[in-house]
Amino acid sequence: MVSTYLSYDLVVRDMKASLDRTASDAQVAREAAYYEENIGKVTSVEEFLDDYQLYSYAMKAYGLEDMTYATAFMKKVLESDLTDEDSYANKLTDDRYRNFATAFQFTTATKDAQSDAQETAVFDLYAQAQIDQTASIKEETAYYESVIDNITSAEELVGTNRLFGYILDAYGIDRTYYTDEHLIKVLTSDLDDENSYLNQLVATDEASDNDYNSAAFLALAEAFSFNTDGSLAGDSAQTDAQKEATISAYVSANTTYASEYTLEREQAYYETKIASITTVDEITGDERLFEYVKAAFQLDSNLLKSEFYNIVTSDLDDEDNYAATNGGSAWTSIAAMFNFDEDGNVKDGMSAQDEEQLSTTQSAYENHYDDADAEDLQTLLDYYSDTMADITSVDDLLKDSSIRAILFKAFGIEEGEYSDAELKKALTSDLTDPKSYANKSRDERLINLASAFNFDAAGEAEAPLLAQNEITITTVAKAYIVNQVRYLEDAELETAQEEAEAEAEYYQETILGITSAAELLADRRLVDVVLIAKGFDPDEVTDDFLKQVFQSDLSDEKSFVNQQEDEAWAELLASFNFDTDGLLTRDSVGTVQQRGAVLEAQNLYLHQVLEEDQGNSNAGVRLALYFERVAPTLTDAYDLLGDDALLETFRVAFGFTEDFSNMDIDMQAAQVEKNLDLSEMQDPEKMKKFLQRFTAMYDTENADYSSSALTVLTGGTGGISADLLLSIATLKS
Repeated sequence: MVSTYLSYDLVVRDMKASLDRTASDAQVAREAAYYEENIGKVTSVEEFLDDYQLYSYAMKAYGLEDMTYATAFMKKVLESDLTDEDSYANKLTDDRYRNFATAFQFTTATKDAQSDAQETAVFDLYAQAQIDQTASIKEETAYYESVIDNITSAEELVGTNRLFGYILDAYGIDRTYYTDEHLIKVLTSDLDDENSYLNQLVATDEASDNDYNSAAFLALAEAFSFNTDGSLAGDSAQTDAQKEATISAYVSANTTYASEYTLEREQAYYETKIASITTVDEITGDERLFEYVKAAFQLDSNLLKSEFYNIVTSDLDDEDNYAATNGGSAWTSIAAMFNFDEDGNVKDGMSAQDEEQLSTTQSAYENHYDDADAEDLQTLLDYYSDTMADITSVDDLLKDSSIRAILFKAFGIEEGEYSDAELKKALTSDLTDPKSYANKSRDERLINLASAFNFDAAGEAEAPLLAQNEITITTVAKAYIVNQVRYLEDAELETAQEEAEAEAEYYQETILGITSAAELLADRRLVDVVLIAKGFDPDEVTDDFLKQVFQSDLSDEKSFVNQQEDEAWAELLASFNFDTDGLLTRDSVGTVQQRGAVLEAQNLYLHQVLEEDQGNSNAGVRLALYFERVAPTLTDAYDLLGDDALLETFRVAFGFTEDFSNMDIDMQAAQVEKNLDLSEMQDPEKMKKFLQRFTAMYDTENADYSSSALTVLTGGTGGISADLLLSIATLKS
């Protein structure tokens, strides 16, 4: 007689080949094909349960074949909210029911025009646009400063396009509407001559209902020093003051929110100017200085000049001074930052601010210079978030001017560059279709805009297309935590639990923003969570191996991933909604079961059939195969005791009689812990030694195969007793 271990070894020495032989069986192949072809057509629990061929296939795959008759019970399992610890499936002791429910998604995915991850990405792009805007301002200003002093005539200035474009931008003039001749006449007008070109323009503007933009042209002319013939009136086209005024106007015109560049410029300006200030009026008369001190000391932006005057001219030796009486310590501390007498003049022998006062003022400005802008920005973003929560269509989105402004800036689109009809076509594009409007436009801005939203072809909101379905993400996170803390105790358990939960949270948040396999693989922290959740050791998995896995075609039997001995690699790949190019696709999402869950069910089914077939010849082989497959997932002795087949394997391996199960459950657990270190079942070599022991003891105990082992596996009539399964499953209920 062939030993049980030899029979077992003949199967596992090439498990892939054994499973392939099982899969090639005509009946098994038909059942697998039917499941794969029809599970995607199911849209409800009722439809699933009514299709006996589908339902029974899945039940067998998850080891619940003998509960197939209990459709009412299984309906409760499938309809359970797995996020609720008190839900029906979660209250069952037997994890197989929860695992079964996890494999399906009978609750409709929530429609959301823009997911939280997509919204965050838009905000990040908006913030980056601010950074890019500041960088551009600095670059253009540096260019302006390097060139302006080389200009020798008004005609040359107007002909230097980049330079003059900077200047026109500073003063709010759109060159599209004006000729060079007009602009040169403005620059060379004698402002003291009422008959000059510009003064006549101003007069006409004032007398007419038409807007000739004369104020902007007057500011432009005042910013330069040209003679009426266009030559320089001095050594350069602009004085230092005119250059600074032009730069300030340009920065102001192109800055949406205060930046570090703003801080840098205003600090330098204030420090330079305050040194020569002799009166309060000189501060309030300089808009930049006045705005600076209001920001530094957190004064109301609408504070009157006269009120500021009264604050800083307060006599602090008089306890009833203006600052103390009207603003308390907040205002007296401001008064103490300046050295003005009651007449508004700098006190004799002093400067408006000494070094310490200046340093304190500059520090205060650095802390508060962007407070107002930061508040405005947050208000705008809050409005965006609140509004997006109610948007259900493209039309809703495009009719909101504030939302449009944010999106256009984030994606670098100019208002009016595209019509609403064109934008709608882009937003409703299927980015997985090369022929979609957005993709055919070859405009990355439109493609990125479309990827930031979830609208169907009709322009209605739909569920976001994620790298993994929501239920898969949750399952991965939970499996990761379980695998990281398995077998740990006390302080070690507590520390590992905290670290695992942090990594799982990172995964759940970050995976929502992943849009390609390349992005996933670039974040090894994310990848390691997936690997550990699936039972792999990240240290043994190279980046190159992972790259080959994610480049594999699951439909090609010869692809890299399908050639792996462990089918878990194919399941891992299938759990992601990536196509063969590594891009997101809806083809793998499924209706009630995602592609990865379908593949896992098929693999589990093959294992069940293989184990059953082996059990028909030798129940000990079936027990060994089942133990090898399931034991590494156990967390404690009670998990083992809750599974009749695992318990039987343990009992036989360590020579306990069949009365072992009659002992108190805690006494049984104590014996399991004493004789079997479950953590060692993670080690293939130690698992092998255990199964050698089991098979030897099995052959010793069983003279034939109509034994207690067969009874455990088949219930004596082909299956585990349904009543026994139900009683085990409902231990906690």
